[in-house]
Amino acid sequence: MSNMSNGSDESLGSTEEIITVREIKQQTPIMTRSAFSVGRDHSDESNSQWSPTRSPTRSSQNATGNLRGDHPFPPIIPLNVGGVTYMTRLSTLLRYPDSMLAAMFSGRYQIDLDKDNNFFLDSNGAIFGHILEYLRHGTLPPYDMCSLVHRDAMYYGLVELAEQLSLKPEMATIAVREAHRGQFPNYQHVKETVIKVGIENATCNKIGGVVIHAMRTEFKPKVQNFNPKHGCVVEQAHVSVGPWEGLADEEVFIRCLESDLIEEGFNIKSHDGKRKCKYYYGQTCQKFVFRIQFVFD
Repeated sequence: MSNMSNGSDESLGSTEEIITVREIKQQTPIMTRSAFSVGRDHSDESNSQWSPTRSPTRSSQNATGNLRGDHPFPPIIPLNVGGVTYMTRLSTLLRYPDSMLAAMFSGRYQIDLDKDNNFFLDSNGAIFGHILEYLRHGTLPPYDMCSLVHRDAMYYGLVELAEQLSLKPEMATIAVREAHRGQFPNYQHVKETVIKVGIENATCNKIGGVVIHAMRTEFKPKVQNFNPKHGCVVEQAHVSVGPWEGLADEEVFIRCLESDLIEEGFNIKSHDGKRKCKYYYGQTCQKFVFRIQFVFD
């Protein structure tokens, strides 16, 4: 009996030991929230938030370099516009959702930060102040600033502001002038060529004459034996322009050109009256030229 008892005791002890080992093996450490927090890497979480004391890092950007849409801008936006600093609400910049300005601050795009962590816009800072006033209060700029504000309003996609400015006197004058110039083909190129020729021809005595052949309607002789190589006056022209479909005639074109050159600061003598070709063979040649002069003091 004693042997059996000892055997039973030993077997029971072994059983208890096995059970104990199994119970330890099944135990798992309890991870509290604080222990989990200590072991967790917060770099992504902290860097994904915009902070006024640091710039966004790569972890807050997606593969294309744009800000993630789930990390919006702060409600108060510090701006550096061409060196001029502003502070405004995000809601002000988003007032016109279809504008480019609203898209820039929608969270879909990356905007550079300056050294003070202001969002940087490469634009005219003084002009942007007028845009902010319009976004805040609907206030339009003074008349003498309309053209500059209109330019930046078009850039930022603020269509409503641009349309209102287009009805102001300064902008209306510009629109009419551009439409007037638009009648003449390649007007800007013609003007630049006239300036270059005037400079070249002023080398000797500081007076640069430019002969211009302008023709609203192309001349087509009706006489069969009309000689096209008759030494026409237009062969002396440095610059030719035309024909065009607009109602303005050649005299209007020359006055427009002279007016623009004077407005740009050139000293221009009043142009000579048009000089007509003298050729006649059953029909007079209808071609003519103008001559304008640059004076370089």
